[in-house]
Amino acid sequence: MLRFQAKTQVIQTEDSSAVILDLVEKRGAERVGLIVDANVAKASEVRKLLEGLSARLEVASEIVQAVEPTTDMVDELAGKFRSKAPEFFIGIGGGSILDLMKAVSVMTVNPGSVTDYHGTGKPLVAGIAKAAVPTTAGTGSEVTPGAVLVNPKTSFKRGLGGPLVCPDFAILDATLTLSMPLPVAAATGMDALTHTIESFTATSANTMTRMYSREAFSLVWRNLPLTLRGEGGLEARKNVMLGSCLAGFAILNSDTGACHSMAYPLGIYHKIPHGVAVGLIIPKVVEINVEKGCARYAELLDLVEPGASGGPAEKSRRFAQLLARFPAFEHMDKTLARWGVSSKEVDFLAERGLDLKTALGNNPVPFGLDDAKRVLRQLVER
Repeated sequence: MLRFQAKTQVIQTEDSSAVILDLVEKRGAERVGLIVDANVAKASEVRKLLEGLSARLEVASEIVQAVEPTTDMVDELAGKFRSKAPEFFIGIGGGSILDLMKAVSVMTVNPGSVTDYHGTGKPLVAGIAKAAVPTTAGTGSEVTPGAVLVNPKTSFKRGLGGPLVCPDFAILDATLTLSMPLPVAAATGMDALTHTIESFTATSANTMTRMYSREAFSLVWRNLPLTLRGEGGLEARKNVMLGSCLAGFAILNSDTGACHSMAYPLGIYHKIPHGVAVGLIIPKVVEINVEKGCARYAELLDLVEPGASGGPAEKSRRFAQLLARFPAFEHMDKTLARWGVSSKEVDFLAERGLDLKTALGNNPVPFGLDDAKRVLRQLVER
């Protein structure tokens, strides 16, 4: 049986202001809730959007620092919006801001604390229409039905999920990425690339998900290096952003793998940005997967080196070598040392890296504690 789901309408544009105003007005909304990344709030395109909305609608806005969203942040913001609930929500920023907006949009109209629903299985019964406007190209959060939150009291990191959490619209405006610093572009781009790779080799992948994964992989692999070198202009940025979005649809339907499972505790205990964590981990995981017999990476090699010689196993080894030298790493940390991770923590972080069972079980080959320790030791001790 083959299944594929997609709720979000994707709109690629160079004028997000006009598109969003049109969407809001067609919905008949008069009150808009806005959550904006403080790092991009002063950018000219974002200011244009905010001014356009404020001139025609009642806008309740929150400017938020882009940190990994917590359950406390969701409760605080939902409490502010509840007194006069918006009829439409908009999130503008990277994946953390979009996840925060998604969670707030449902908790504004659901009773209690988000912790009542976060990882408990209790269903959300209402939501508010929303548009996600990414200003980075990496997470795919603009099309996924999960808002990844950390509960600071329990160190529990999971997604608050369901159809009501998923954005109704994803507005892809590459002009909003022009002010993104190179290290951020590299890290978020590696997040997108990791999504393409893990969704392609996932045990739950199927013909349709791999179609999205392949196209997303080609777009990101070819265009991210151009963007980082300052080449390719806006077209390259559009392609990376579209690839990130397609990868979002892929992981929505096939999930991720061991790399994402291992990245979670690095974000919880050391505040390592998700793109940095998965970017550092993915080459190591791919190397182990190939050693254990996963040969599906050969199909990805064929996309970047058409006509490459060798059988699937040899091609997969070649792919692992290319991935380890991907140009994005020139703009990223090479080890976990800068984030305060020490060799003494390897065992603990490796054990916690196996907690996300859904992703771990979706890895193309078995991935255990010894594998996790090997990956972390390489990233700590090199």
